[in-house]
Amino acid sequence: MMKRAAFKIVAGLCALVLSGISVELLANVYLYARDGRYVSARRRLDGLRNTFIDDLTRRRSDCRYVDTLFPHPYLGFVHHGNPPCSLPVNNMGLFGPDYPSDRPHDRFVILLTGGSVAAQFASPGPGGPPYLQSILEHEYLSPNGQPFLLLNGGDGAWHQPQQLILFLLYADAVHAVVTLDGYNERYMVGAHVRFEYPPNAFMDVNPLVNSAYSYVVKQWILGKLYARAVSSRVLSRSQAAYMVLARIDAVIKQDLQSAQPKTNTSSIFALPPEWDEERRVAWADGQYRKYIRAMDAIAAQNDVLIAHFIQPAPAIGKTLTAEEKAVVGDLSYRARYQRITGDVLSLAKEGTPIFSLLDLFAQNRNTLYADVIHLRRAADGESEGYRLMAERMAETLAQTWYLRPKALAEGAPAGARRDSHR
Repeated sequence: MMKRAAFKIVAGLCALVLSGISVELLANVYLYARDGRYVSARRRLDGLRNTFIDDLTRRRSDCRYVDTLFPHPYLGFVHHGNPPCSLPVNNMGLFGPDYPSDRPHDRFVILLTGGSVAAQFASPGPGGPPYLQSILEHEYLSPNGQPFLLLNGGDGAWHQPQQLILFLLYADAVHAVVTLDGYNERYMVGAHVRFEYPPNAFMDVNPLVNSAYSYVVKQWILGKLYARAVSSRVLSRSQAAYMVLARIDAVIKQDLQSAQPKTNTSSIFALPPEWDEERRVAWADGQYRKYIRAMDAIAAQNDVLIAHFIQPAPAIGKTLTAEEKAVVGDLSYRARYQRITGDVLSLAKEGTPIFSLLDLFAQNRNTLYADVIHLRRAADGESEGYRLMAERMAETLAQTWYLRPKALAEGAPAGARRDSHR
């Protein structure tokens, strides 16, 4: 009897292992046939990640992205320093130095606005200050002769008009404002909802807007499953595990769309159903330009310097490395992004100080992108991509704002100064 029972247990275990191997083989075959190339499970799981979110949640295993969010009455959401995540946020619920209540006389304050790329770009560099602040401070004299101070005005998934609203709130407390955006805005161009449709995080911190407390619970469960998968030696190498997680994520998003009540965010921000795609695209492009013009008007009224930059994206202007191709995701947005950015950049003909960074990495063959849009950063803040971005932006700002080079004022070679912050 004992031998027979042991045989049944062993046979059952063997059948289970063989079934698992078969499922894994089928998953590998399916994904290879679908994508036309082999991509490891670890890379696929990385594709479900977002480096901006990882930066916020890696401090503690029990900290999820939704745990970091705090509702803001005008901006939708910011972050907080409360448990379990205890983030080092400032008095605005963002990252970096505190915001002043009025314009200081001992600093030249630049507000950098945008989405998560802007937030990462404004984070400390290897020398302490953000790259852009460090370069400006080493290379140029500020208009008021005081040290430069860069304020982070970006957050995950933010898009216009959040930049406009933030600037409107603090226009009398800063000397200059810079926008770095374009990628998040492209999601809204051609959509069936208004350009101002709020990011998903707004629904996460206000689940009642869609009567979707259950959605938050499902997202929490998915987050726990994902954390378990990436930390497991077996599951992190399993294509089948990736397919299961990706499917759960898709089902949760479908449930959110199908279970909405009569009045919800989609109904409030809906565009006329009879509009075709071309009309939706043209209308949204106009909205994007409208908010940039509005920022220009507010800057002029408050004696604030301003400049706008269209951020680079993996689909345009760079030869991607194999490592980048594995994490940048679907690049089919290339044509739409080119149209959007082209329409917005046309504002330069009207005198708007707007500039393109799409060609920033055209000659660079290194691995710069860490995911669909963010650039690689080391633990000490070092990032080749963000450093190159800062150098281009600093040079453009100096020309646009007529900043006086310190090299001319002090008689030092400019090249020597630039080397000091690399």
